[in-house]
Amino acid sequence: MSLAPIDGWILVSYVGVMLAIGIALSKRASRNVGEFFLTGRSLPWWIAGTSMVATTFAADTPLVVTSYVRTGGIGSNWIWFNFAISHLLTSFFLAGLWRRARISTDVEFIALRYSGRGATILRTFKGAFYAFVTNSVVMGWVILAMSTIIVEVFMLPDTVRFLGIDWSSKALAIGGGLLVAMLYASLSGLWGVVVTDLLQFTIAMFGSILLAVNAIRAHGGLGELAPRLRAVLAANGRPAGEMAPLDIGGFDLGNPAFAAAFWGFLVAILVQWWSWKYSDGGGVLIQRMSACRTERDATLATLWFTFANYVLRPWPWFLVALISLLVLPGLEDHKAAYPLMMREYLGPGWLGLMLAAMLAAFMSTIDTHMNLASSYFVVDLWKPLRRRGVGAREGVLVARLSGVFFLALGGAIAMFNDSIRSLFELLLQLVAGAGAVFLVRWFWWRVNAWSELAAMVTSLVIASALKLSNAWGVLPHEFTSPEIFVLNVGISAVVWISVAYLTPPDDREHLRAFVERVRPVGSWNGLAGDAPRLGIRGRIVEWVISIFGLYGCLFGIGKLLLGEFAAGIPLTAIGVAATIRVIVRIAKGEGST
Repeated sequence: MSLAPIDGWILVSYVGVMLAIGIALSKRASRNVGEFFLTGRSLPWWIAGTSMVATTFAADTPLVVTSYVRTGGIGSNWIWFNFAISHLLTSFFLAGLWRRARISTDVEFIALRYSGRGATILRTFKGAFYAFVTNSVVMGWVILAMSTIIVEVFMLPDTVRFLGIDWSSKALAIGGGLLVAMLYASLSGLWGVVVTDLLQFTIAMFGSILLAVNAIRAHGGLGELAPRLRAVLAANGRPAGEMAPLDIGGFDLGNPAFAAAFWGFLVAILVQWWSWKYSDGGGVLIQRMSACRTERDATLATLWFTFANYVLRPWPWFLVALISLLVLPGLEDHKAAYPLMMREYLGPGWLGLMLAAMLAAFMSTIDTHMNLASSYFVVDLWKPLRRRGVGAREGVLVARLSGVFFLALGGAIAMFNDSIRSLFELLLQLVAGAGAVFLVRWFWWRVNAWSELAAMVTSLVIASALKLSNAWGVLPHEFTSPEIFVLNVGISAVVWISVAYLTPPDDREHLRAFVERVRPVGSWNGLAGDAPRLGIRGRIVEWVISIFGLYGCLFGIGKLLLGEFAAGIPLTAIGVAATIRVIVRIAKGEGST
């Protein structure tokens, strides 16, 4: 398939605008590392929050969501729906504290919270892991997603001749994506990221809504769609409840497929949200919180991100994924369904716009993780090694060069993997056992660097051992993802709690300085003094109400779209009422840190 001339012009124009913005902001970003990584801590909440949404809306997101819907229904997305609880917790309890900490990276927090040799070892280990593993793997699956979109939309053969050499289509697609991202993201630092994120999020949302509308119209509208989908599911022996995230009709734990989905759901809502790699906000969000103008801006930004991320974004993807079951019933490569639907329902001009939207989503995530990975390298690895200090020019140069290196590493990961979903789940499992420590360290003085290090190492060992056991058949039982998660969390907890009690506590004066600066709640062994601290009871109430508001809106809107008004109207009403209450309290200054 070849693009119409208008599609080509749209793509070229978009890339040109992005590069122009990067060049325009490169001088400002070059002033110093603080400007390159944190915009000089000057972001208002609405820019920071929208940037958070944009950077988590990657080219891979609609592809992996489509894969979940096609294989297990909308309810299978509880593997990430549950993170909303965690993000709301961050909004009300941690966002302002992160801004108050005045750090450059979440790994730099280690030097503020812990003392002694353990803090030095933990910071080096964590900085290297986040730079070389976490962010590189994320870039890997985002690059893989973009290459899938290019190959499927253009219907490229397995090999393409370019410059007299036969290349795999996947390699060419990956190379093209890397080149665009490298030229753009290495120039402007976080300034360029957040400015272009506003444009990228708008284009990406418009494109996903446009595709959903076109696909729905082609199948007779929403009124005709739901009955047809139920008929297709029934014909394939699948429950109609797969269309809704709250439907448990046909409850039967004797059915292996239902049992697996049900236990996975319980793990998600009871364990996963408080023990995952971003339980305290995660590097991407923490970088935006730290870049905000004030603590209040950090709180509002995170709250806006959470509602936009879980309520505004998903349903256009879900509807397209459900319709793909009608259009592509026999497709085995489920991640390819979304780009194939783009090709099916978007004509000239609109297809170019949608490709620009996917490129926007790709770039908004790649530029963030390039910037974040290089921030770990510069702030947490390079600077501590350069004891004589790092000048402004040297810091920015190292940031740009290391960003290009991590982007190339992500490209290599994409080249040698075929499953976005497996990479996503692997990263969840690797650090699952340490997620609880990332939260508890804010509230309990006894947690030290050795206990956090023990949690991370144990988690890595347990997750890797169980995955290898599955691959090599070492044990007679093959562990599912929820089983790996629960075992990892349980064993790691025993280890890190034991280490916390068996090793010496942090230096008392160091802890006192931390408490006076950040003013957290919890048990601080008499160190809190009279400093004003977070009012915890009111925040628990706001947190719980916001959970009802978010899930009420998310599921209520879905029920309405699928014609289930009896459930949709009350769910939406509860969600809207709870959300309005939270907004009013925040507007009165009662819900910000």
